[in-house]
Amino acid sequence: MNRTPFALLSAALLFALPLSGQAQQGPAPQGGARPPTTRPPVVQPGQRLAPISLQGRYLAARVGEQDHDYDAAADQMDQALALTPLDPELIYAVFRLRMYAGRIDSAAELAPAVLATRPGDGFANLVMAIQAIKKGEYKAAEQQLNKIGAENQLGALRDYVMAWLKAGEKDYSAARALLVRLKPAAGERAEAPSLVIEGQIDEMAGDKAAAEAKYRRAMSIDRNGLRTTISVAEGMRRLGKDAEAREILKTYGARYGDSVVMDGLMGPNAPMPKPPTPASGIAEILFDIGGILASDPRNQRTDLALIFYQLATALKPEQDFAWLMIAGLYEQFHQIPKAIAALGRIGPTSPLYWQARLRTAALDAQEDKFDQAVARLRTLVAEKPDRIDAALTLADLLRSKDLFAEAVAAYDTAISRLGTPDERHWQVYFGRGIVLERTKNWPKAEADMKKALELSPEQPYVLNYLGYSWIDQGLHLQEGMKMLERATELRPDDGSITDSVGWAYYRLGQYEKAVEWLERATEQKGDDSTITDHLGDAYWHVGRRREARFQWERALHQKPDKDRLPIIQDKIANGLNPSNDKPTVYEKAADSKQGG
Repeated sequence: MNRTPFALLSAALLFALPLSGQAQQGPAPQGGARPPTTRPPVVQPGQRLAPISLQGRYLAARVGEQDHDYDAAADQMDQALALTPLDPELIYAVFRLRMYAGRIDSAAELAPAVLATRPGDGFANLVMAIQAIKKGEYKAAEQQLNKIGAENQLGALRDYVMAWLKAGEKDYSAARALLVRLKPAAGERAEAPSLVIEGQIDEMAGDKAAAEAKYRRAMSIDRNGLRTTISVAEGMRRLGKDAEAREILKTYGARYGDSVVMDGLMGPNAPMPKPPTPASGIAEILFDIGGILASDPRNQRTDLALIFYQLATALKPEQDFAWLMIAGLYEQFHQIPKAIAALGRIGPTSPLYWQARLRTAALDAQEDKFDQAVARLRTLVAEKPDRIDAALTLADLLRSKDLFAEAVAAYDTAISRLGTPDERHWQVYFGRGIVLERTKNWPKAEADMKKALELSPEQPYVLNYLGYSWIDQGLHLQEGMKMLERATELRPDDGSITDSVGWAYYRLGQYEKAVEWLERATEQKGDDSTITDHLGDAYWHVGRRREARFQWERALHQKPDKDRLPIIQDKIANGLNPSNDKPTVYEKAADSKQGG
């Protein structure tokens, strides 16, 4: 996503409103009982709350909110409100949760009651404004926004929205004046989103020449921005410049490789983009604010981001980028069914339809619907024979289930579609190399690993895998160790890579060095059964027998693979012996020469 002017704002200052009943509290209306606290009630061990009690509903709502199950939380808080319908704190809590859940219309029903005690509340006024915008009542929306308290620091958001409202009122000169005033001073590239909005407003005003000039200028400033590219291409199509729109999308797709979005925008079934409206324009602004809140590393607020994405879809239901982001947030919240439902809002005519289906298949796999996920992916693989993403996703999924032969076939399909591979495709060869190694086809696996490094020489996981594999087989020992050392330089805190170095020293018979590295690996990734088991083996060889058994006991409780379980149990009972220990590569080579 390209950076917008809104990125110049502090996300923390966009809406300085309390989200759990803190500031701006007014007196409770007569007859309304306040809950004793805004915090969940304390439940003593063994205590059971009555299922219909206020406290029970409130507690259930707070638990749902903490789990990011906003639908369940809103339902529970609704029922709590039914028990005390005049309580302003509960009214606000229900209002807030309805917004989280995407129930914007029902949240708007409570907005007047919220404003009765919180007249400057940012979201309540914004929701009321959005309802007015949906009805085309732009003057009413403007009046509602003007009621937002100055402490909310709306800044550019308010002014950009006001520009669109002026355009809705057909006061185009006022709209343009607002946009000119808002042009950021942070550099030329940051001007592109403003120019796009100006072009869209020029379209509304019927000034096609001015709109085209704005779009061309925006594209010249921000050639790498996806949102700018899409907005300009759509604008050029509406202006009858199909050939230019196609070239813009083609150039972007070629620059960034595989881009199904571009195909969806100009494909044979792509609908004509809808003309700009205040609702669609303001929806884009709300989406951008959501993106800032979700991605700002200094002040990330995914909860608020979700609200802005929901508000965007309330104004523009076909804002499919917002649905995609809502799905991503729900996946982050471990609410997979809700993520799938959000992706389901992206229809067949959307340029994001392919991505939505691909992501849905991946989420099916997370929900243990493996067969369904595989079926979806096989359909996608067959549907677009020129694309690799579905085949690659299928291959990775099959690999995760140890279906290595089927995974090889899927990787073969992906690689056959690559054309001339470039740096981005290292992981395709790496993935196939892994499953080939698991199917005991080392020569082909080695060739794929080398190809992955040829495409991207500094990939630590490839260096780790190939270097360790060589040492484990007694091949290219010096080169293999150099690869492992380079991998640790690239990823010094990765316990798995550190373990590979330690285990390589173990296989070389350098047990003191093995202990040093394996102790470091357990510090980095102490819950890994394989690493713990390796450390136990190394301890045994340096005479630290009691510590060795302790580590094996730990490994036993860290859920080792089923094939490793009896080996670890044998080591605990009998120590290391030829039946459960791996020889050094030199011992292995000697045994091979002797036919052992």
